[in-house]
Amino acid sequence: MNAHRRTRAGILTGLAGALLLVAAAASAAPAVNNIEAGRALAFDRAKGNCLACHALPGGTQAGDVGPALPMKGVTFQQMFQTKEKLVAFLSDPEKLFPYANMPEFGKNKVLTHQELEQVADYLWSLK
Repeated sequence: MNAHRRTRAGILTGLAGALLLVAAAASAAPAVNNIEAGRALAFDRAKGNCLACHALPGGTQAGDVGPALPMKGVTFQQMFQTKEKLVAFLSDPEKLFPYANMPEFGKNKVLTHQELEQVADYLWSLK
């Protein structure tokens, strides 16, 4: 009887662990619609307007004030380690890099936090 309970408890513990891993993996990967929404914001001349300063894949009439994105030889994952740090940078670039010559999209309320996360999801997806 005790062996049966231990086996059942072990199975349930294993299943719970597997479910947690699946949930963590699902939350770590941005939803496709977040990436698409972020791309739309990055290309929107009235909102993100990333193309005013950066060349982006598929973008037209790109500016050259900032580097082409993604930058050659370095990914956003390498630069920021986490998407949260990228969101913080987009919100207030000078807070992370004092000499950043980039608008403060969150601090100046140009983009909402959700929109900043969507732009970060899009940038994170670039290879």
